[in-house]
Amino acid sequence: MERDKVKKTDRRVDKTKKSIHNAFVSLIQRKPYTSITISELAREANIDRRTFYLHYECIDDVASEMQEIARNMIVKKMEAHGEYQIDTFIDCISDVVGSKINFYRAIFTEPSCSRFLDDAVYSMKYCLLQANKNSSLDETRKEYYAQYIASGIMGLYSYWLKQDNPKMDLAALTALAKSAMVDSCKMIH
Repeated sequence: MERDKVKKTDRRVDKTKKSIHNAFVSLIQRKPYTSITISELAREANIDRRTFYLHYECIDDVASEMQEIARNMIVKKMEAHGEYQIDTFIDCISDVVGSKINFYRAIFTEPSCSRFLDDAVYSMKYCLLQANKNSSLDETRKEYYAQYIASGIMGLYSYWLKQDNPKMDLAALTALAKSAMVDSCKMIH
């Protein structure tokens, strides 16, 4: 009976969604997000429009699902460590960014995709608040400090991704983000 509780996705569905995701990544690297049509996404994914509509209602659904996948990858990595350690969170962000760097570079340079950055800031803020539950600060100040810190760290990643030829590699950026985080977290304790 335990097997019935675990819902498995049909491999064909996984393959189709992966094809759609890859097509989306390819298209967003070539044109603005708001210019991508379902017809061209379906063509790029080598599927019919009807097949697209079996899985999604619109392009935003694809972007939201990819955002959720990235968030879940970070959460899984964090849960594997058992604690909400900020340096671990930064490592997880770098791992996710590194796994699809061209996609994230395209997303973070596309103004109409600002919700990706907003979601990343929200996730980091949540981590900061979890890691500092026992802070002596009142809740309001803790919220503001966490927002400030999370926005700054994600701003580093955004700035780095927007550069055509970053002056540092991802490992150096990760080290910089950790260093900035350590200094910033002194405010929240």
